[in-house]
Amino acid sequence: MPLNEIYVEGEEVFKMAQALSSRTSFRILQLLANEKLDISTIALRLDLSEAYISEEISNLEDLNLIKVSYSPGKRGIRKICELQVSKIILFLKN
Repeated sequence: MPLNEIYVEGEEVFKMAQALSSRTSFRILQLLANEKLDISTIALRLDLSEAYISEEISNLEDLNLIKVSYSPGKRGIRKICELQVSKIILFLKN
């Protein structure tokens, strides 16, 4: 599990709060807290489409909550996701 903290302030607090209020995003973060997973595996475990998971992953990556890398798979390239932070600190005043 990563030991990194992320500090969020200003308008970014709203974006982070929106991402964390998404049940799917939260469940993805919980899965990634235990292991690195590819998009297909996440979609399978959450019983959701790969397209939807890919969109959620993109949002989490934009917020620097997860890190994405690529590795060869059976049918092309696999997108591997890894939790980037273990603690999020939201500052309401800047």
